[in-house]
Amino acid sequence: MVKFLFLDNWELEVVEGFARRLQRPEKHPDNPLMIADQPWENGNMQLYGSVVRRPDGLFQLWYSVIHEPWTMRLAYAESDDGIEWHRPRLELFEWQGQQTNIVFTDNPHGPAVIYDAEDPREHWRYKMVAGASPHHHAGCIHGFHSPDGIHWEQVGPGPIIATPPDCPMAFYRQQDGRYVVHHRLQGYGRRVFRSDSWDFQRFSEPRMIMEPDAGDGPQVQHYGMGATTCGPYHIGTLWIYHTEPSALTSGKMAGYQEAELTYARSGYAWHRAAQGEAFIPHGEPADWDRGNLQCASQPVFMEHEIRYYYMGTTARHESRWELLPQTAGLGMARLRPDGFVALEASEETAELLTVGFALPSDRLHVNAAVRADGWVRAELLRADGSPVPGCTMEDCAPLEGDRTDHRLRWPGGNVDSVVGEGVRLRVQAREASLFSVYALEPDEEPVYWRFAAARR
Repeated sequence: MVKFLFLDNWELEVVEGFARRLQRPEKHPDNPLMIADQPWENGNMQLYGSVVRRPDGLFQLWYSVIHEPWTMRLAYAESDDGIEWHRPRLELFEWQGQQTNIVFTDNPHGPAVIYDAEDPREHWRYKMVAGASPHHHAGCIHGFHSPDGIHWEQVGPGPIIATPPDCPMAFYRQQDGRYVVHHRLQGYGRRVFRSDSWDFQRFSEPRMIMEPDAGDGPQVQHYGMGATTCGPYHIGTLWIYHTEPSALTSGKMAGYQEAELTYARSGYAWHRAAQGEAFIPHGEPADWDRGNLQCASQPVFMEHEIRYYYMGTTARHESRWELLPQTAGLGMARLRPDGFVALEASEETAELLTVGFALPSDRLHVNAAVRADGWVRAELLRADGSPVPGCTMEDCAPLEGDRTDHRLRWPGGNVDSVVGEGVRLRVQAREASLFSVYALEPDEEPVYWRFAAARR
């Protein structure tokens, strides 16, 4: 599948009349899905952690709780549908004589977990990075592996990245097989660095990939950035930390967190899709997530939606805020497939023209929400801009309604005549929101998060 997303203009030659707008995931009406109400959770939970959906459909959650005097523990929960969660009682860690769902106790900071289906070793299927203190390398980033996500074994005798993270971390695997970790580098404050590895043991030197710029006010800091791959893109949730103007110490401990949408093509040059605009905002003053909002290390791609899990709390970020009286729980927000950013057309006709791409088949589709008085049409051009006979704008059957898989059709046109050749698409719309345009291989069963870019 070749796909055009509209995060920016990289694969577009012309954009006229469209307004590019960030799309916010819709918070689930049953939030919070789980509350930190067990005695060993001390009323707090943080998504310094991950949510994974295993190939058999089981949802797994790893989240952090804090015990005095400031010792972090990693807790585990699971769900059949990602909505109703339960905390299994395990024998790994007891609290006042009770079994708990705590699975890791070596003071893990910023833990992030993946299910690595590509690894043939059963005991290495789950992998975790955490700023842990299992031996004498106090606070550095260590690697761990597990057959079940519950019983963990350290990778090697020492750290895999020799710096304390002091932040939530991203952990994911690129299409080329490399393992990627986003973390902080000691001495650089709240900025995001990247290290990667081919074998999950020897990681590259940290490289800064995100820091506040001149477009940010002095009260904006980058707490950390979760991420995953989506086709050729890397899609991230940047934890924006809004500090209080009255917080004048170097640590600036007073403020709140919420998420901005970020993206990259290389994994190094990151961009903010809508700088200064929250992708998943913290709640209103009466809401349960009005304090901090912390996204999991990566989203979950479902068949018909993208799920962003997050921790919300009534408490804001303060010195030892995690020990303050508060309500803390797990939330989830839903986004349509490809629905990160929309090109919005109003009552005036808007138009875009794509770069040239090799047409794999006659199966051309548009992901669009067309309003009652709206429509979307397209025409097929050769790479040099000349029209394909019978595939003009006038020949196109207009698209109506809200679908992720509108099929572009030109009754009487011969799209097959240019299959395998370089083509362009010109798309026009009125009263519609466009999320993506894509072309399928001849017999492809599409998976929306697996695709190639038109421009390489």
